[in-house]
Amino acid sequence: MNSGQLTILITFLASLGAAWFFFTAPGRQDPKNRAQRGNRGGTPPRAAIQLYHVATVSVIASSILLYYHLLTHSFEYAYVAHYSSRSLPMLYLISSFWAGQEGTFLLWALMVALMGLVLIHKQGIRSGVAPAVVCLYIAFLHLLMLVQSPFEMTKMVPPDGQGMNPLLQDPWMAIHPPILFVGYAAAIFPFALVMAGLTTRKYDAWKTFGFRWTLFAGTMLGAGIIIGGFWAYEVLGWGGYWGWDPVENSSLVPWLMMLALIHGMVVERGRGSLRRTNMFLAIIVFLLVLYATFLTRSGVLADFSVHSFVDLGINNYLVAVMLATALFGFGMFFRRFREIKSPPVDHHSFYREIFLVLSIYALSACAAFTFVGMSSPILTGLVGKASQVDISFYNRVNLPVAIVMALLLGVTPFLGWAGDNTASLLRRLSLPLVLTVLGGVIAFVAGVTEPMMLLFTAMSAFALISNSIIAFRQYRSGFLGLGGPIGHIGAALLMLGIVGSGNFTESRKVLLKENEPQSVFGYDVTFRGMEPAPDAKNVVVLEISDGVSKFAATPKLYYSEYNKGVMREPHIRVLPLKDLYLSPMELQGSGGGHNHPSLELVMGEKKSINGYEIEFRKFDMTQHSESGAMMVGAVLNVPVHGNDHSVVPTVAFNRNGERESGPVDLPALVNPSKGTVQPQVILAGMQVEAKKILLEFHGFEGDESSPQNTALLLDVSMIPMMMVLWTGVVFIIGGTLLAFVKRLKSDAVTMV
Repeated sequence: MNSGQLTILITFLASLGAAWFFFTAPGRQDPKNRAQRGNRGGTPPRAAIQLYHVATVSVIASSILLYYHLLTHSFEYAYVAHYSSRSLPMLYLISSFWAGQEGTFLLWALMVALMGLVLIHKQGIRSGVAPAVVCLYIAFLHLLMLVQSPFEMTKMVPPDGQGMNPLLQDPWMAIHPPILFVGYAAAIFPFALVMAGLTTRKYDAWKTFGFRWTLFAGTMLGAGIIIGGFWAYEVLGWGGYWGWDPVENSSLVPWLMMLALIHGMVVERGRGSLRRTNMFLAIIVFLLVLYATFLTRSGVLADFSVHSFVDLGINNYLVAVMLATALFGFGMFFRRFREIKSPPVDHHSFYREIFLVLSIYALSACAAFTFVGMSSPILTGLVGKASQVDISFYNRVNLPVAIVMALLLGVTPFLGWAGDNTASLLRRLSLPLVLTVLGGVIAFVAGVTEPMMLLFTAMSAFALISNSIIAFRQYRSGFLGLGGPIGHIGAALLMLGIVGSGNFTESRKVLLKENEPQSVFGYDVTFRGMEPAPDAKNVVVLEISDGVSKFAATPKLYYSEYNKGVMREPHIRVLPLKDLYLSPMELQGSGGGHNHPSLELVMGEKKSINGYEIEFRKFDMTQHSESGAMMVGAVLNVPVHGNDHSVVPTVAFNRNGERESGPVDLPALVNPSKGTVQPQVILAGMQVEAKKILLEFHGFEGDESSPQNTALLLDVSMIPMMMVLWTGVVFIIGGTLLAFVKRLKSDAVTMV
């Protein structure tokens, strides 16, 4: 056992010991029995706190050791060899800490342990139940690392490591995982405080600090999700930011439920209602975080998501902790259900309370629909062949919910806690409603003519106008009080950005010969050649002119030895109301080193090449190579001489993310001038979210279709409203952060 494995074992044992001493402290006993109260109201026992400190110091030591091995290129450790290399820049050498599953578990445990110090020492905890729960989950994360350790040794020490996927070598991906895991780590604390309240029968005392933890977790998890979406938009080159991939959704669902819990706790703090609902939601949120971990780490989505990790042999542990959490959480909740009292919600007038409750329903409905969609491979697998829903499912089921949410966002700010009559409410809403009608007319003239989408646009404008008016009115009372309006303005801007970017994006593919300009969307685009870059990501040099000014665009197109394929990174010119999105697809001719003709196809599209008609029908993620690696195939229909032939070129991904693709024979075709030919096709690239593939054909060299001069195939898109969308997400996170800071400044109360 090496020093790293020893520190993991120490943390595991110390956190279990601390959990025992915290949980068996006399202050935990039934307050109805006065004879058993003991030192209730005192601090947790010294042994528990000392063991917690040992566990925290030990997990910090594990982290330092892993960093030491990464920075000193200690390739005798399998984790270091798999996720780093000598040539990796310092920023990405640092971020390789969380490049693999074992490292993310250590990062997660470190975050929980450090936050636990705040719970124990800064928040006046009077019972050991909450820190005991935290200790148990620190122990669980270390149990996973005892099964699959980041300090496992290799049998043969390689001279260099495998490095990191070049697509992940981006500053946004260096910060995306740690921010996301701060949110995951913080999600345990509302759950732990609820469990403490249920155990000690102090049902209202958890809400003050529970609200703070929920706001903090929601801020960080939301920021992590948004950074991931921005990275996808900026780096992957498919022009989108959210593909409804099951792994992406696994983080979105608990965040939506956190937002529902935040609204519920606003009601509880304002009216005293929804105590049961909020406790229930806190349990659900943490269970969803564990479920997200199961989906992404167990390998159950390996056939349905290119983001999923492979199974490390920890599935049984993940399932066991989910079941234990559900039994403990819901068991205590329903056992104490009758004792949890709070005033009922008044449904008989226009109160802010009832509209916030409706917001909880809407957010929960959106989360539920998305949960069903992302879990469809598991749910369908229970009754037959596993399959997943189409992306259109999410848009179809969530659009009505989004319309309701936008309406609630617009009405709720004008309501008070004391209730209003209809006439009074309509007077206050008259200006927003008039401006909303005007906005709807503008949207219709601009081209939003589909009824449901037009209604969604109008309601989003209504939410934006209403909350802007409220923010202007409330500004004089203090900036910290603007958390709600700012967050809601952000939600409205996000919705409008989704409408604009999703319905009005225009794309064209142009073949640019070197130094020969072409006009695209009013811009003259000239390909000036390729330039090598220090990071081996070759730069495509483009000159763009709008007739008034010129600027250079530098997207990237390079061959990745790590992925065994051509990689692309776009250049984005940000304009006030639109983005000029330039994504290189292929370099043709001798200058690029690739003389093979290619086709880009969208699912359902047909294109012809050299006498063949190629139709891309669907992706196939049900295959596995002999080594067990994940394989993604593109099912092609190729009719030849009156007969349809199914051809499935594939790309295989091993556990390190390395990619391999091989040629597949096309059916033989009799060419009158050349006789029988049988070329091969390779799946050279794919964008699963955008349902696109790039096929490369071998065997056509020398044919008249093969390019002889250097030329660049460029995908040019005009994507409107992206600045509006990103401004919206910044406002959402900023508003949540303001609400969190405001809660920090409020007076502390005695905790359970």
